[in-house]
Amino acid sequence: MVQIRDLTSGADDASVSAVAYQRLRADIVFGRVEPGCKLGLEDLRETYGVSISTLRELLSRLCSESLVAAEGQKGFRVAPVSAADFRDIAALRLILEGHALEHSFAAGDLEWEGRVVAAHHKLSVLERQLLAGQRAKADLWKRYDWEFHRALIGACGSTALLETHAAIYDRYLRYQMVAVIFRGEVAAEEHRGLLQCALERDSTGARRILTAHINGCVEHALRTGVLDRFLDRRRGGLPPATSRETTGAAAYRLIRTDILDGTLDPGQKLRLESLRSSYPAGIGTLREILSRLAAERLVVAEGQRGFEVAPLSTSGQGDLAALRRLLECHALEESIAAGGEEWVAQLIAAHDVLARIKGETRAPEIMQWRRHDRQFHQALVAACRSSVLTSVHAAVLDQHLRYEAPLNVHISRIGDEHRALLEHAVQRNTAAACEVLAAHIQ
Repeated sequence: MVQIRDLTSGADDASVSAVAYQRLRADIVFGRVEPGCKLGLEDLRETYGVSISTLRELLSRLCSESLVAAEGQKGFRVAPVSAADFRDIAALRLILEGHALEHSFAAGDLEWEGRVVAAHHKLSVLERQLLAGQRAKADLWKRYDWEFHRALIGACGSTALLETHAAIYDRYLRYQMVAVIFRGEVAAEEHRGLLQCALERDSTGARRILTAHINGCVEHALRTGVLDRFLDRRRGGLPPATSRETTGAAAYRLIRTDILDGTLDPGQKLRLESLRSSYPAGIGTLREILSRLAAERLVVAEGQRGFEVAPLSTSGQGDLAALRRLLECHALEESIAAGGEEWVAQLIAAHDVLARIKGETRAPEIMQWRRHDRQFHQALVAACRSSVLTSVHAAVLDQHLRYEAPLNVHISRIGDEHRALLEHAVQRNTAAACEVLAAHIQ
């Protein structure tokens, strides 16, 4: 969450870059830079005190977080807003936060209770000031709101879930700040209800209140029309890609694929000069690409020491599996409900290709199987109408599949599960499809 991260400056370039990233990100999330606003590099350099090349890296990273939109050689703009996007973001926040609430309530101890009570106290004091007509800083109000919701789910035990929730919360917060949404006593009462449910470990009641809390905020914003002045800023969409952008996009796809397929090993150093000899891009473009992949958690930035492929860990695998299961089951439910005959045909085709690949342990077959396994699972959820859910699922799917490789000892079982998934999806048997999917991922 942007407003609680440390913004202390340091002497080296990495620290200066980190501070500039946090400042720019906070300015976008808190609405100080409006949706659709052109982000001129020269103006940004004066404001944030970093070089043009560093700014391009930061903006590429923010593109991966869906806070900035790239326009080819025309530069960057703050990501636009829309009613549909707000609804999708709110729905995904509800999925993530509701799931995390259940686990946090079950695992939370006395220390957790204390953190929840303390966070609510600060929020309630500020809400009383707002209700009394006193002026209060919006940044502080939303910081305390964030701290309370974060405390509620803080004992869930999953780093991957908490990080994904934080990213979605920031996108949701941007709408709140742009629209200056405060629903008064209704919101304050909902917060009191969430606190009471936490102390009583009532996850069912908390989910009900949270649903009303989040959906009420969305409906208030859309009913009052506070977003309307931002919606028409970019009629006609973004311009077509230029040849320079195409070159950068090709290098991005190649590097990303090599990480996912294991061609670039976990923990491997990514030296820019070596990468330039293997991928069609210059040093500056490669730095932008690696910064973008760092935002996707496929690369780790090491300050002035450069970049390396993100390592793998047993705990990380378990977290990602649980998060993937949560997101993919929700997306599969929506895909089955909305998918037509074209979706069915594409799903059958994706399964047919995957089923033809033999379960060999040689590298070419392993890489081919992994690619088509990913494509089959993406086809399963392709009819889901929420672009926010499918894009976040795709990122988590890619991270999780880095851990997997087909082995002869279990390839036949995996094939059976894929066939069962296909059959249940085509027959619109949602409950059975999700049951097979959950077991398959686990």
